[in-house]
Amino acid sequence: MALVRAYEGWKEAEKEGSAYEYCWRNFLSAQTLQAIHSLRKQFNFILKDAGLIEEDTNNHNKLSHNQSLVRAIICSGLYPGIASVVHRETSMSFKTMDDGQVSLYANSVNARYETIPYPWLVFGEKVKVNSVFIRDSTGVSDSVLILFGGALACGAQAGHLKMLNGYIDFFMDHNLAECFLKLNEELDKLIQKKLQDPKLDILKEGKYLMLAVEDLVSGDQCEGKFVFGRESRKPKVTNDNDRFTKDGANPKSLLQTLLMRAGHSPPKYKTKHLKTNEFRALVEFKGMQFVGKPKRNKQQAERDAAIEALAWLTHTSDNNQNEHDDSQPDVTDNMLKLLGKRRRSKQRRPG
Repeated sequence: MALVRAYEGWKEAEKEGSAYEYCWRNFLSAQTLQAIHSLRKQFNFILKDAGLIEEDTNNHNKLSHNQSLVRAIICSGLYPGIASVVHRETSMSFKTMDDGQVSLYANSVNARYETIPYPWLVFGEKVKVNSVFIRDSTGVSDSVLILFGGALACGAQAGHLKMLNGYIDFFMDHNLAECFLKLNEELDKLIQKKLQDPKLDILKEGKYLMLAVEDLVSGDQCEGKFVFGRESRKPKVTNDNDRFTKDGANPKSLLQTLLMRAGHSPPKYKTKHLKTNEFRALVEFKGMQFVGKPKRNKQQAERDAAIEALAWLTHTSDNNQNEHDDSQPDVTDNMLKLLGKRRRSKQRRPG
């Protein structure tokens, strides 16, 4: 996006006869901008020769102010150069399918920001020194990547879409997933029609399709509606969370309280950062380990691991759990088995 804006500013300055001053004031290379201009002319010729655009390009540039659509075009051109943005509480990191952890090039415009309000970056170049750096990056939303990225495939569950052989996962309402698949299919058909019949008025033929795409990508505010690696909702997860988190209860504190009152050391947590940009936590105590489900951040992952442990300790397993049971967690069955020896040893000391 920075290159797009820099070029537009340079063209405006050129009309006013101040192109040199514009480059000097903004630390830009006039030779590089001229090279970009030459490439644009070549691409324009190729598009006209293929019949995708007419001689008068004014109609095709009337949406150039729409930043979301410009990002979509950039995404289409740079894919599969895609990096996921991993947001943390005080920092962020970036990962690619081929290189894992990568960094932004120091001179990159995006490197100046403390946070990037997009879940993905498409990039034009990778540089390897001691580690891998990405350059010429642009943030894109989930909907932009779904519609203008690579081929989509359906996952095993309803509402699960995959890209890059399953490296990228999208989980959403199944109706919305079907909508994306249909829009993707219709976009491909429209382009194929235009290639087969250069005289086809693509603006008229695809008017409502493009309006739908425009509204969809412009309305995606990156608020987590499509979460990378999100699991579909399962009733048992909701029930466990309701049972151990109601009235503001903290499952980690509850687990620690149960163990400390029984005379044991507090639980220890180990968290792993998964390739799906999620976190999975393991809680360990008394030689036993319980693993939670992948979550968006470390805190949620540890809470889920604590819930798994509490479910076992209080005997609220999937088989005998009552979803309408609002009683407080009780120390029964598995908890007594786990702590029985400790309690008997305490009882023998006074005698």
